[in-house]
Amino acid sequence: MSAIPALPRTTRSSSSGRRQVRLAADDLAEIVELALRATVPSARATLAQIADHDGEGASEVIARILDRTAPRPTARRTRPSFPFSTVERAVAAPRVSLDERESCRLLAVLRRVEEGGAVMFLGPSGAGKTLRARWTAHHRGRAMTTINVAETLDVPLARVVDTVATATASGMTLHVEHANARGPEALAALLRARTGSALILIETTEPPAGLPVDAVVEVGPLDVAAVATVLRDVLGDVDARALRTAAALLHGEVPRAIHLAVERARRFAAVTEISVEDALQAAAVQRLASCPPRRRRDVAIALMQTAGLSQRAVQEMTGVSRDTLRRHAVTVVG
Repeated sequence: MSAIPALPRTTRSSSSGRRQVRLAADDLAEIVELALRATVPSARATLAQIADHDGEGASEVIARILDRTAPRPTARRTRPSFPFSTVERAVAAPRVSLDERESCRLLAVLRRVEEGGAVMFLGPSGAGKTLRARWTAHHRGRAMTTINVAETLDVPLARVVDTVATATASGMTLHVEHANARGPEALAALLRARTGSALILIETTEPPAGLPVDAVVEVGPLDVAAVATVLRDVLGDVDARALRTAAALLHGEVPRAIHLAVERARRFAAVTEISVEDALQAAAVQRLASCPPRRRRDVAIALMQTAGLSQRAVQEMTGVSRDTLRRHAVTVVG
């Protein structure tokens, strides 16, 4: 057997000596089998005791077997833990401003829930839910904990619930991003964990049925005035007519899409001799060509009503017929 080291044989041995060697070999083989099958500490301890009381040769053999078959220490594999919440002692004012109408709407909501409650910001991705949530938290003036539910999918729900209870115990603001990532039942459990006078600001793209919230702020695509506000923030000092034209071309978009359009226009203007405003308008017109007829009609009406463009110019930009434009023609103000 390979587990037994070779032992020197004597040149002369009697029959009784050979018999004793065979018996010893059988005993040793049984010990070897026990050692190889030993998986619990008690079995291995017994073999070690046998080695201590047995002859010198058996002790050496058993010691080698115990060493070779001992379980090797393995590095404990632990699942990486990622933080799913952040704390801000003071919430900075958002870099992008809201128009007066939207600011008044959010202030009215804040006055209702300033001493505790839950507000849901509902709308598509990129529509500005985070902007409004942070604007609300900034004006409330308390510390804020942000939990991204999409990053808690591998975290036990009980741990997330404990985080909510701890964060809201002191009356701070709790900002819940991607609130629908774990389903409506999990979100309801997070809301039930709120304690004290905390304010929970929930961002979601889908309205959970029966969720106990104090106010719902719907955030949708921007109208012309809101687009103009966003463009003024990102472009700075812009010609008024160019601003109205760009706002009309981009109305109905979400803020994220508008920011991306401006960045692309800036990159294009950097390698050409045209202005950022002209590059933005050219890109918007080119994109409009692939839009559905209803979308092109809405943009055409906005170009006439807010930018003051002629029907001929609007037709060239949007492809909408003059007959359709005449039906919607109104006097341009300003």
